[in-house]
Amino acid sequence: MDIIPAGKLYRRSCATCHGKTAEKSAIGKSKVVNQLNSAEIAEALIERKNGKVNGGGNTAKRRLSDEEIKVLSEYLPSLKR
Repeated sequence: MDIIPAGKLYRRSCATCHGKTAEKSAIGKSKVVNQLNSAEIAEALIERKNGKVNGGGNTAKRRLSDEEIKVLSEYLPSLKR
């Protein structure tokens, strides 16, 4: 399996709701993702993927592989400005 680069994966799967640099609160309800650390991001993605937390982004998160969750959780904190 080819790993999609983190930035491309983020733009494809997350940026529409969370903003170009993860600076938005998606649908006015989520935390600002670029303010979270890698562990918090991974946990949130896993909980949504597994249906433990319901929200507008669950469909996109269910499509993420474990490796993509790891890549995103390491990448997103780098967007903090």
